[in-house]
Amino acid sequence: MFIRFVVGADDEDHRLLTGVITEARFLRDREELAQEEIVWLEDTYSWLNENLPCPPFATAGWSRDAVAWFKDNAGDPVKRMWRLVSLLREHGVSVRLLRSKNPGKILYEDEYQVVVEEWRKI
Repeated sequence: MFIRFVVGADDEDHRLLTGVITEARFLRDREELAQEEIVWLEDTYSWLNENLPCPPFATAGWSRDAVAWFKDNAGDPVKRMWRLVSLLREHGVSVRLLRSKNPGKILYEDEYQVVVEEWRKI
């Protein structure tokens, strides 16, 4: 099973929704976070960068629609994502958890995640 944390309402097309890492950065960039939240967010980004392989989005030639989904057994990275979800919800941001056994055509895979071109329906 694969999971993806996205920002948006249930009636919105999942392929058009933003991921929580990006949405948290938007909050920071709009200066909507307290200083301690910014420090925590930067620490979270550092942890993810140090502990989660970075798919080659910039160099792989994938379409702009390629997105990452976590494997549901990804452990610590998924726990960190739940903390990001909490931060977003505290700021009134609607977050959804998508689940799928087959979210799309797999372009990349590592121990924790896949990058896919999503199907219309998941």
